[in-house]
Amino acid sequence: GVVGRNGAGKSTLFNLLTNALLPSSGALLLDGERLGETFPVALKRRMGVLINQAYLVEQLTAEEYLQFVARIYDLPGAQGRIESLLAHLLEDYPAVRYQRLSGFSTGMKQKVAIASCLLHRPELLVLDEPFNGLDVFSAGRVLELLSSYRPQALTFVSSHNLAHIEQIATHLLVIDESEVKYWGTLADFVHGERAALGDTLLHLLQPANPLTATQDLTWLTTQR
Repeated sequence: GVVGRNGAGKSTLFNLLTNALLPSSGALLLDGERLGETFPVALKRRMGVLINQAYLVEQLTAEEYLQFVARIYDLPGAQGRIESLLAHLLEDYPAVRYQRLSGFSTGMKQKVAIASCLLHRPELLVLDEPFNGLDVFSAGRVLELLSSYRPQALTFVSSHNLAHIEQIATHLLVIDESEVKYWGTLADFVHGERAALGDTLLHLLQPANPLTATQDLTWLTTQR
């Protein structure tokens, strides 16, 4: 699980992991492969990536889009997996099966994008805010799917909803101002008290001399 404030550097990290950005210094190794100007095709095929906004071919249906992805990864016989993923993620899949993605809601498109990340059974998942746009029921379905898939892949996932991180993460990376503030197990971070994750994170990241809530919001109650 990767957490931190807005602008802390989480998306930058994910862009580096997927070679969307090149490091300005140092080296980035992924499973022993040095990333840089080139990105080994074999390594790309082992990854499932959701970065920022998902870009889909919206003239296609969800099924057609995943069939397109299957052809890219050369996955013959993927139809059964396509139908299983869509049936799990889209509650009303039979009703929208023949509807183009252009008519899908933001949350529905997000779920199709997540399905495309899992279709080829990647060994490394990089998911930047995969729960964006999802209601509580849809988020629950995605959590179930990611939890069941966790033994098959090393997963980097960011979320501002700490409850999601608690449910699927075994390790935690805390970033603030592009610096690593913590890396280790989730249990060690909260000293065994998983319910205290939010409090522990706030304690780690709060300013040295924070303003109190009353001081900070004085302007809100001042009469003019």
